[in-house]
Amino acid sequence: MKKILKHQFSVLGLALVVAIAVFGCVFLDGYTIAQLDENGKEVYYAKANSDVLFTVNGHVQCRTTDNNGINTKLVFAILAPKDWDVANHAVVTYKCDLADDRNVEMSMSVIPESQLPKSGGGRTWRQCLVNEYGVGPNVLDDMEWVTYQSDITWNIRNNQDPTYKIFIRTKTGRHNLKCKIGFFVNHTDNGFSGSNDEQKVTFASECFEVVGGVGATIDFCNRHFNRISPLTALQNDYVTVSYQGDVDQSGNPLYNESDIYLQGKAVTTDGKVYTIDQRNDATRMKPLDSKGKTYSITIWPAGFFGVPIDEQMDHFEYYFTNRDGSIRLTQSDDDFVQFGTPLPPSMSDRKNFNFKFECD
Repeated sequence: MKKILKHQFSVLGLALVVAIAVFGCVFLDGYTIAQLDENGKEVYYAKANSDVLFTVNGHVQCRTTDNNGINTKLVFAILAPKDWDVANHAVVTYKCDLADDRNVEMSMSVIPESQLPKSGGGRTWRQCLVNEYGVGPNVLDDMEWVTYQSDITWNIRNNQDPTYKIFIRTKTGRHNLKCKIGFFVNHTDNGFSGSNDEQKVTFASECFEVVGGVGATIDFCNRHFNRISPLTALQNDYVTVSYQGDVDQSGNPLYNESDIYLQGKAVTTDGKVYTIDQRNDATRMKPLDSKGKTYSITIWPAGFFGVPIDEQMDHFEYYFTNRDGSIRLTQSDDDFVQFGTPLPPSMSDRKNFNFKFECD
């Protein structure tokens, strides 16, 4: 079997300072998110609802004047899409030089919400991670941190520098998406002190993609002209549609426009179409920043498109336009900016943005 190469990088140690001159460092030395396809080739994607394996490796340094050393548990957290439901699907294990047999994988368990980090100021591990790191370089917030600790408490003595390797075996979700996975290391005797020298985090430089699943690809890695929240909804839910006009100036025909409107059509499950093609207060989007390049509008889809209450919506298509409707910004424009896909010469041939209704 072909060996998957690790991504190595230099990281400053986690400084741990407790009473009686105890000093320890935790290093996060590398990670692996590449998978092996059926031909043994490294790839950065996996099929929906399939098993994946990620690994994280590092080492610990202990410098202390206390003959008893440090008693602590290794803490590890992963940032992944909520769609994956990592807390209920992942099995996390690790190998460590402190074990009698370095080749034995030992267990880690999800830290319960009631077990607060020692230096977290009353916050949970999840709250600390979200407040400190958010969703990292990801541009959508449907991601979550899940935190684990070793089931065994280790005693690390002075000048003992054990290595560790963490294995994360989990499943991808059912939606097509791509994201940047995050990893965090710490230990319970430090408990999220907040100092950059005392805890470490890294986010994968590669965008990991889930393919062969439900819906259009949800892109957590790159900003697009359009954004919609929540990512999954039914026709009676409220959704917020945003126009992000600063994504690319040269590829945005609406860049110099100050009045932006949401237009489009709803399609029912039996093929009926309800169209919105009017610029008024009901379709006008509100600017969200002082530069006037980000706009949003919150709609009740059935009411916005005028779909009768007894009809079931399948999806709605939408685009952004200016006051007189002479300029349109569509999915085709976004594809041109993101992927270099040539624009169709006729406006009627351009694809609109699309949102399909489904329950989560």
